[in-house]
Amino acid sequence: MDVINARSLPQLGQALRRLRKRRQLSQAELAQRAGVSRQWVIAAEQGRTRGLEIGHVMRVLDELDASLTVRDDLEPDAP
Repeated sequence: MDVINARSLPQLGQALRRLRKRRQLSQAELAQRAGVSRQWVIAAEQGRTRGLEIGHVMRVLDELDASLTVRDDLEPDAP
């Protein structure tokens, strides 16, 4: 299992692009399968959106057989 850390929209976009290419899908194919526009996929991959609709992100990740994990980065002993 490959873990991709994404702490910003540009990093999330890079992760989506990497997964899409690994699955050998075009932007148009992924968009159609996830029910989003190709323009949305392009914007997401480029990290040039002000914010991404979480529902769209989840549908795209589902089509890529990937998931979103939230990790607590604080040290266990930190307040």
